[in-house]
Amino acid sequence: MNELVTLHTQSLHGPIVPTYLDLLNRAMRTARLNNTFPDRRRLQGSMDTMKRSMEAEQYTQVYVDSRAGLPNMASFTRVVTDHELAEGSLSRMSDLAHYEAKQDEAEVYARMLVKRRYLEAIKDQPYAPLDEHRVQLRRHDPSTGTAEFRIDLTKLDATGVYIRITIELTQVSSTWRRKVIDLDADGESAEANQAFHATVYRNASFDAEHLFIHMHDIEGVSVDRVQRGVVGPAVFALTTPDGLRVVPAEPQKGNSRLAHAWRRWLDSPAGNTGKPELLVTFQTDIAARDVREERSNDPLEDLLSANIQDSERARYNHTRERFPFKVFKDRKFVATRGLEPLAKALGQAAGTKNLVYRLR
Repeated sequence: MNELVTLHTQSLHGPIVPTYLDLLNRAMRTARLNNTFPDRRRLQGSMDTMKRSMEAEQYTQVYVDSRAGLPNMASFTRVVTDHELAEGSLSRMSDLAHYEAKQDEAEVYARMLVKRRYLEAIKDQPYAPLDEHRVQLRRHDPSTGTAEFRIDLTKLDATGVYIRITIELTQVSSTWRRKVIDLDADGESAEANQAFHATVYRNASFDAEHLFIHMHDIEGVSVDRVQRGVVGPAVFALTTPDGLRVVPAEPQKGNSRLAHAWRRWLDSPAGNTGKPELLVTFQTDIAARDVREERSNDPLEDLLSANIQDSERARYNHTRERFPFKVFKDRKFVATRGLEPLAKALGQAAGTKNLVYRLR
């Protein structure tokens, strides 16, 4: 249960799965997420569907991204597929309630009945998208030929975390021929083109400052604000009925601060009590012209300026001079009682003051 089944993929099965999903579900509620983050009700809906699918024996395991500690693309895809097919499947099963099974068909009938109840339970429930984007026209001034747009992108990132990116930008009509963002004839709706989306997707795994800078590589666009809300990474420790301890197989790969703290915790008495434990991090990351003070209150991630290579320093400074903006990073934690000290220790070591909500 604690081994990789394929690249960055860990399989969880048995009684620990509902415990894991219940902890995640409660963490979403406890975190008090605002609209900077992905919609927590839709994330909770997906966790509920995963749990129901296991109870209905539609699937025998939940796949977890072994780096991020969250359900992976395969698990979220199964949820989306089941929801999209639920109505049609129920329609085809409409006569099941009146079907009188023969003796040799009783087992098949029972499985179909369980599946029907599962589909009925999830049919109208919210669920998280794999990839959802929307372009909103905020203001259009025909006299000056300018339009202000807001782009929202919610997706399960390639790094295993779940993110929402919000971009506010301005475009002048003289540059629309390049079709960065297409405004339709009525001046009321807009759609970003594939090249624009490619730029956002290519940089979605990086911080808001990185994305803000790279957005200005697109001619004709002036970016005012880039904001990211990130759910994850998470760490967990669960115990099977036979006493096996299950933890992320690749704990926080690429995040050395959390990884080191996590290994120390596992080696401590608190990490060996056998109690189910979970810690989830929730990051906000803003690069904007209206941020007053540039700083990082994120104990896991520094500002880009603190780590940029000397060879890139001149280009970085030039970009910051051309497009003045400031950056603010923050992170809060939701943790069970056993992992609460780990979250607080991370902030103390980094000199940050972070919210830590206890998961009860």
